[in-house]
This record gives sequence, structure tokens and C-alpha cells, in this order.
Amino acid sequence: MTDLVRKKIQSAFCQTDSVNPSLFLQKGMPEANQENNSDGKSDNKKAGHLKKIVKLPASPEYKNAFNRWFDLTNDANRFQQSVMTLENRLLIALTGNAALETGSSLSHNYGMPYIAGSSVKGVVRAWACKHLAEFSDEIEELFGTWDSEQVHQVAGTVTFHDAWWIPEDQNTPFALDVVTTHHQAYYNGNQEQPSDKDSPIPNHLLAVQGSFLFVLEGEPEAVKLCQTMLEKALSDNGIGAKSAAGYGYMIPNLKLKTVLQSELKKRLPPEIRERREAEALQLIEQEREAAVRAELEKSPAQIIEELNTSYRTKRDNEDYRKKVEAWIEKAIEAWSEEDRKSLASCLKDVGYIPGKKKQNYQTRKERLQRLRGE
Repeated sequence: MTDLVRKKIQSAFCQTDSVNPSLFLQKGMPEANQENNSDGKSDNKKAGHLKKIVKLPASPEYKNAFNRWFDLTNDANRFQQSVMTLENRLLIALTGNAALETGSSLSHNYGMPYIAGSSVKGVVRAWACKHLAEFSDEIEELFGTWDSEQVHQVAGTVTFHDAWWIPEDQNTPFALDVVTTHHQAYYNGNQEQPSDKDSPIPNHLLAVQGSFLFVLEGEPEAVKLCQTMLEKALSDNGIGAKSAAGYGYMIPNLKLKTVLQSELKKRLPPEIRERREAEALQLIEQEREAAVRAELEKSPAQIIEELNTSYRTKRDNEDYRKKVEAWIEKAIEAWSEEDRKSLASCLKDVGYIPGKKKQNYQTRKERLQRLRGE
């Protein structure tokens, strides 16, 4: 038996109600066997130690810190937040504790799980390089230079912050998991061939469960693009160890994000809440105006093709009708005579002019006449 904690302070480590889980994982195991148990199984003291950690909830200090971080990053002009929930469990930084041969990525101050921003950035960049390889210049602009030996290096325009575990009600962040070695002597080189008679040796691990808050910072358009890629990457590829076995996959949790937003509104002072709501509305209006400009910049061929494809199914939508009228006005002002006549012919074919008894029959007929220059 090997003592891992001095006997004079071992009793203090038994008081685990308010202990920092990170400290307890690294320093809290009082003793360990030097050899396996007589039945060939692994040391159960490690499993018992991990079971104590699994019961630990998030401390009030951590909940307050998480709320401060959520409030600080809830600014659409600088940040984008994604709430992602694990479909199974997460194994990350397994090699972080050499003494236990079991680790987890835990914050030093609060002992709660987190995912390093560099890991998040790496997963998203790998997804982008695989699925958007033709946009290598844009990827380098967003994420920065990949090769540290490259002469001309650039920093990425988007910052990937550490992902915080989300404290929900009475949920605990940890779960006890196990990986079983079936042929230890063979893997260690002490046996020539594996045998079905070899005793399995379970190795207990500390896994993470629940949801995480991912925060990206930068220019709004670039951050939104990276947020979309982030959600795709975590849904398609996962993050952390044993992703091939189903660990580390996440899906967006809009319901939980709505709950967090409603709690935020209760915490914020009225003047800050009103300012942020006004900024959010302004950003939505700017995005709408940018979308309108993008539609008007389309070429005549693109607009005619879209009308042929979508007009019959979308003509009852008010926003779509406004977009079509904007196209017509743009065509009347700036298009060549040939393109205007092509657009008028297209609109006639897709049913732009309603029946004669309809209220807007005469108005739309006159619009097509103006398009044709009559």
C-alpha cells in the first residue's frame, strides 16, 4: 500500500461536500495499491475515489462565475453564443493526471469541466478544411496561419474562447465510465499471443455529461460563419477522445439557450437590457438591409432563373412579393432593354399578372408594360 496523502491531513480530504473537484482528482486519493488485487482485477480504490468526484455538484461560486461570463458575452456586436448538449458523454484531456492515469479538462479555479478554445478552434478548422477546401484563403483569414514555420503569418479574425460547462438545476457534470483491457500481458509484451483465458481488467475513467456554452468573438459576419461551422463540426465529428465510439458528439440546444436568455434578463439592470435589445434590433435591421442589397446585385440571368424556379410556390409570401417588386424596380432603372424584356416575358410566364377580376391586375399589367418600355 502506498500513501498518497500525509496521514495528518487525510481526514480533511474526506470532507468532499465543498471541495474543488480538480484538486480532489489530482491530490485527494489517500492511498493506492502498488499491485493489482489478488483476483487480477484493477485497484478498486481508484474507482471509489472517482465515484466520490462523480457526486460533486457545481459550487455556487462556479454558478455565479458562469452567469457573469454569459452576461458579458451576450453582446451580438462582438460575440456569438452556442449552447450545445452532449448526445452521449465527453472524454477530454485523459492524460492530464499521470498518477491516476485518468484525467479530465477541469478549470483550476472552480474544478468544473471546460473545453479549451484551442481544441474547439482545431475541430472547427479541421471540418472547414475537409468540407470547404476550395476556400483555403478565407479559412486562413478566419483561423490564422496553420504552419508556424510560414514566413508570412497572420492571426485569425475570430477568437475561440474556452467552452464552459452549463450548470443546470441539480445536474452534476461528471459520470463514471470504464475502458476494459482484455489482454494486458500481451499489450505489455509479456505474452506472445492473446488468449481467451486472459482476465479482463477494467480501468475507470472520469467522463463529462451535460451541456456547454461556446463563445466566439470577432466581426459579426465572420463570427456567425464560424458559429455555423462549429455546430456542424460538433454534430458531424464530435470532440475529444473515443469519438469513433460515439463520445463527444453534440447538438444545439435552443430550449436551454432560451432559458439562459430569460434568466439573463432578470439579472441585467433595465438600462443595460434596453441598450442590448436596441443593439440587437439594429443588427437585425442591418442584416436585412444587407440581404436586400445582395438580392439587388444579382445578375438578370440569376433573377430570371430564380423566378422560373420559385415564383409559383412563393408568390403568396409577402416578403417574397416585396423582393420581386424590388427586382422589377431595379430592372426598370438600370437594366438594358433586352434584359428588361426577358424579365417581363418570364414574369408573364410564371403568372405575375393575376386574373382580370383581381384588384392588382391593372397595376401589375402596367409594371410589365414599363419593363418592356411601352
